[in-house]
Amino acid sequence: MTNQKVAIVTGGNSGIGRATAIALSREGARVIVAARRAVEGEETVRLIVEAGSEAVFVKTDVAIENDGSSLVEKTVETYGS
Repeated sequence: MTNQKVAIVTGGNSGIGRATAIALSREGARVIVAARRAVEGEETVRLIVEAGSEAVFVKTDVAIENDGSSLVEKTVETYGS
């Protein structure tokens, strides 16, 4: 297992969330982009991957408790932490 940092960014599909996801990826973090709108979330992932970093989109509504739990589970499943 690597010591590389993993970041979960909620609202990562636009605005400050997208900018944060991209900035964290530039600093070497593997990023989980979590948001309700898949098209925009996948666009954020595409931008990160094209820049040479790792990212995955997880459709999430943090107002729904099960979505939050699933987000963490998917993060651990994908990146091990």
